[in-house]
Amino acid sequence: MERPSGKFRFLFFTDLVGKKVVDSDGKALGRLADLVAVTGEPYPPVESLVLRSGRKLRQVPWSSVASVNGAVQLAAGAPVEPTPATPVADRIRLGLEILDRQIVDIEGAKLVRVNDLHFLETKGQLRIAHVDVGLRGLVRRMGWQRPVDGMVSLVRPRSRYLNSDTLLSWKLVQPIESAPGRVRIEATKKALASLHPADLAEIMEDLDRHQREVLFQRLDVETAADALEETSTEVATELLEAVPPEKAADILEEMAPDEAADALSELPGETREELLQAMERPEAAEVAELLEYHPRSAGGLMTPDVMELAPATTVTEVFAELRRRAEDLPVVYEVFVVEEGLLQGMVTLRDLILAADPATPLSAMLREVPASVHSDADVMDVARAASKYNLLSVPVVDSAGMLVGMVTVDDILAEVVGAG
Repeated sequence: MERPSGKFRFLFFTDLVGKKVVDSDGKALGRLADLVAVTGEPYPPVESLVLRSGRKLRQVPWSSVASVNGAVQLAAGAPVEPTPATPVADRIRLGLEILDRQIVDIEGAKLVRVNDLHFLETKGQLRIAHVDVGLRGLVRRMGWQRPVDGMVSLVRPRSRYLNSDTLLSWKLVQPIESAPGRVRIEATKKALASLHPADLAEIMEDLDRHQREVLFQRLDVETAADALEETSTEVATELLEAVPPEKAADILEEMAPDEAADALSELPGETREELLQAMERPEAAEVAELLEYHPRSAGGLMTPDVMELAPATTVTEVFAELRRRAEDLPVVYEVFVVEEGLLQGMVTLRDLILAADPATPLSAMLREVPASVHSDADVMDVARAASKYNLLSVPVVDSAGMLVGMVTVDDILAEVVGAG
């Protein structure tokens, strides 16, 4: 069958690999061993085919393919060149680097393994359309599709297995491993940044150490910081050691101070000091202070990023301050009212929203804080206070009653559940 002109057809990688490659006169040149695609487009075009003759690998432009039937026939004068000795930027060997590898399914936010590749051939081009991550793709790869399909059709003729392949659009997946320079970095960063940090963290936890580090290297600083906040302390520490100190410091600055302190606490002393020195001074000072506390104490769990304002602050001024500090505050459940640093009480967000007069000062809306804990309090004491008074955050004070931070309920749960 000649290559279609003005029409299209779909082909699987397994339909192509192993086919005999012949010249325009029908003389055998070898067998198709792999395909090379150009990255950088949502559906990358295949640039060339790799043919094997004995132990020798050679490369032929896909544009020189005249027909694909029982064999791959080349056009007259097709150039047959040795394969490049070194990797070529923005080129990827599909069989070598994608097949059987784990990839990130961006839409499904999970890891999947590539069992086959699905191509669209049209207008003389062959483009990657999908990756096949289903059982049928694996059966096809093994060369068992015909007998297995026949057996299933006899036993369960209406089986979904016979009528559907698990195909994921190429533009919605991200290979984890490929040689340097072969991935469009900005596109990859954008795709990975679209994942929820908790999903990205779960994906990284499921990878082996090498793959995890490769994936982490591709994240921008903000995405990396969000993901590390959701990973275990051990993984966060490992990944911080895998990047240059300058980038690690930038990531730590983007993280919540308590999460950054947790990650740093597991690093060797010299490395910890090096990263603290590389961080901006205000962020480094906050994290260094948290490192002084025991990890399972209120001080070790708390974040110093709290909304604390003076009693005379009006409702209008509170909302202006909330907007100004929106990026710095991880969560805001209430505003803590302090005078000369001493905790006086609190005002909930509900109180602020329902305030009839925007000029009302916080002192006129003040509620008693149901419970606070000392910075040296054990995590179980913090958990009991949160549970007893149904608190979303527990304020932390020092021995003089000065507000130093708060422990949020998610941090309490993570520590208690993790310990259990």
